Amino acid sequence: MKHKKLICIFITCFLITFSRIGTAFAEGEQTYDIGTYYQLGSYLDAPIVWKCIDNTDENGVLLVSDKILCYKAADVGKSNYLTNGYVIAGSNFWEETDIRAWLNSTAPAGDVVWPRGYPPEADRIFRSKYPYADEAGFLSEGNFTASELAVMKTVSQWQALPEYKLELSENGQTRPYLATYTTGSDRDPYTLHHNTVSEFGDAFRGAMYRVTDTMFLLNEAQVYAMWQNFGIAGAKRTDTAAWAGAVDSEAAKYWPPAADEVSVDEYSEYWLRTPALNRPFDYWSDSSGLTTIQGENGYMSALVNDKELGIRPAFYLNTDNVIIKSGSGTETDPYVIDGNSVQTGVAVFSQGRQLTLDQAPVEENGRLLVPVRAVFESLGAEVNWDEAANQVTAVKEDTTVQLEIDNATMVVNEAEVALEAPARLIGDRTLVPLRAVSEALDAKVVYVENLQRVVVDQPEPMVFSPDWNPSWYQTIFQGWDD
Repeated sequence: MKHKKLICIFITCFLITFSRIGTAFAEGEQTYDIGTYYQLGSYLDAPIVWKCIDNTDENGVLLVSDKILCYKAADVGKSNYLTNGYVIAGSNFWEETDIRAWLNSTAPAGDVVWPRGYPPEADRIFRSKYPYADEAGFLSEGNFTASELAVMKTVSQWQALPEYKLELSENGQTRPYLATYTTGSDRDPYTLHHNTVSEFGDAFRGAMYRVTDTMFLLNEAQVYAMWQNFGIAGAKRTDTAAWAGAVDSEAAKYWPPAADEVSVDEYSEYWLRTPALNRPFDYWSDSSGLTTIQGENGYMSALVNDKELGIRPAFYLNTDNVIIKSGSGTETDPYVIDGNSVQTGVAVFSQGRQLTLDQAPVEENGRLLVPVRAVFESLGAEVNWDEAANQVTAVKEDTTVQLEIDNATMVVNEAEVALEAPARLIGDRTLVPLRAVSEALDAKVVYVENLQRVVVDQPEPMVFSPDWNPSWYQTIFQGWDD
C-alpha cells in the first residue's frame, strides 16, 4: 500500500512539474539567448536549424538559418546574362526581386507571383543550375505547417535603397550606401576598397525606407550584430544544398569554384539584400548587384543573375506564440519549436509585436476595422471612451484623434478627415478603420494578403554617428547634396 502511495505521489509531482514547464514555454517566459539553436520547418525534406544571432533588435529575436539551404539567383531580367554584347540583368531593388517573392510566398509550385513578371528560369540566369520558376514558395505548406508559420513575425525594417530609388527615402538621407569606394589615383582610378564586416557599424548608412517581410535575407546591420556576437559572418552549406551534377563546359576548369562547389566544411558565399553600389558618378552606377558574404568574414558583391549564390533566410521569432517541444538549444540538439496556436482570421502586428485582440478585425466595404484601443495604445497613444457622446479619443503628444460611432469623419487636431468606413460598435468594443487611424498617428500600414497579416509601423528615427566622416567619404560625395 505504501509503495502505491509513493508511486501516485511521484506521478502527481511529475505531471505538475511537466505542466509548469509547458506553461512557461507557452507563455513566452523562456529566454531567447544569442547563440541558441532552434529547429522549425523543413526544406528539401530536411529539417531547418536556425540560430539566434541577435535579441536586441527593434523587432526582437532574430533567427537566421544556421547553414545555407540552397543556391539561387537573386533576380532575373528579360533574358540571359549576355545578349548581343549587352548585360541584361535583374533588379537589385529588394522589394521587386524574385528571391524576396519566393521567400515570402505560400503558393504551390508554379503559382509564385514574380514582381516584375520575369520568372527565374534557366535561360534568364547565367550558367544556371538552379532555376526556381516552378518551385513552390518557401513558406508553402510543404515546408511549414500553419502552426509553424504562426511562430514567425511579419515586420517592417530598414532597407537600403539603390541610387535610382532615392526618392523613396524615409530616413532623411539622400546619399546611397556605398559597399565599395574608389581608392585609386588618376592613373588607376578604378581600384576599389570593399568595406569590411568590422566597418559595418559606421559605414552602413545612406538612404533607406521601411519594407515589410516575414522571411528575408540579412542586411549589413544584422550581419554586424552577428559578427559582434560570434566573430564570424560566414556560413557553410547543408548536405542537401550540394551540387550533384557536373559543369558540362571545357571552360569550367578556368572558372573559380562556384559557391555550391565547396565542401560542407568550407564557408560558401551567400546573398545579402543590400544594393551593391560603388562609384556613383559614372556608367557603373546603374548597378544590378547585391552585396554578399564570402568566406569566413569576406564582403563582396555579385550581379543578381550572374551567380547562383547561397540563400540563408532569416525571420523574427514570435516569442508570444512559441512552444518548445523538445531539445536543449544546442547545435547538435536544437530546440524543436512550434506555434502555441494557429492564426485564425487577420492578425495585426504593431511595433514588432503581434497584438492580442479581444475582438477580431472585421472587413466592411473592403476596409479592415480593428479594435481601436489595441492599435492606438501599441503606438503609444492614450485612449478614452465617452459613452454619452459615442466618441473615442486618442492622444499622443501633440496629436489628438477623435472618432464618433457610425460617423465617417475623423477629426485630427480639429481638422476633418473623411474615412472610407465609419467607426463601428461591435459588442462592447469600438472598431475603427485601421489604415486611416494609424496614418493619423504617422504610422505606416501594410497588408500582407497571402498571410492575412497587417503590419503597423512607426519606427524610431535612424541616428548615425556624427564623428564618422572619413576623407574618402567626403571626396566621393563632394557636391552630391548640392
